[in-house]
Amino acid sequence: MPAGTQPRYPVEAVLTVLHETHDLSAYEAVGRLVYAAEAAGFDPDALLAMIDQGIAFEKVLELIVSKAKSSQEAA
Repeated sequence: MPAGTQPRYPVEAVLTVLHETHDLSAYEAVGRLVYAAEAAGFDPDALLAMIDQGIAFEKVLELIVSKAKSSQEAA
């Protein structure tokens, strides 16, 4: 996603960021995961707590997308 370009809806931002992580280093992928989580309304501490509790990566992604969709529908 080009700098300064924000998709209209949070869920689009999350899906765009997650899609772009495919060809990135692990550090860049984690950074984008945190960005997507924040865009969906999670703070970094909540994201780390989920990971520390052993929640599967796929489940974390589902939670991020679900929360982004809920935020979009509430807006």
